[in-house]
Amino acid sequence: MPNSCNSISKLISILLLVSLSSCASISDSTFSEKVFIGKLSLASPQKRSNFNIIVKAFPENVIIQIGKPLFGNLLKIQLNHSTGLTFNPKIDNQYLSLLKKFKNEDYIQFFNSCFNNFNITEKVSILEKSDIEFKCIRQDQDTLLVSFFYGNEISFNGVLKRG
Repeated sequence: MPNSCNSISKLISILLLVSLSSCASISDSTFSEKVFIGKLSLASPQKRSNFNIIVKAFPENVIIQIGKPLFGNLLKIQLNHSTGLTFNPKIDNQYLSLLKKFKNEDYIQFFNSCFNNFNITEKVSILEKSDIEFKCIRQDQDTLLVSFFYGNEISFNGVLKRG
């Protein structure tokens, strides 16, 4: 009996050592993903709403998940450098036509300057055309202020913290 307990404790020690060494070998520099978590506020003439937002920025891909608190994911927006913008679930054609006013290259440059090239030297990133404006302002090393305006009809304002 003491021999079997000894072998069990050795097995547990080995498993613990392997799991600790595998966790120690994973460093932040291995993953190029940047995660931002925050809140958005929507204001339009018809309504006001608050949303939770998660942004995962990779070198070739940006994933934005927007959801109502307590109701789960509402919208997933993905910008892939090769395929462009995709929405899950699909969005209304009226809003899609607004977002198609910009080229994929414009979005890529904006999102890269806002999320991937996150440094304190250049504080403001703006993407605008006629009555549409996206803005990203670096408040400090870990905080972004984001906004989207469509004339006087729709405005989103929010704060994102690096997660």
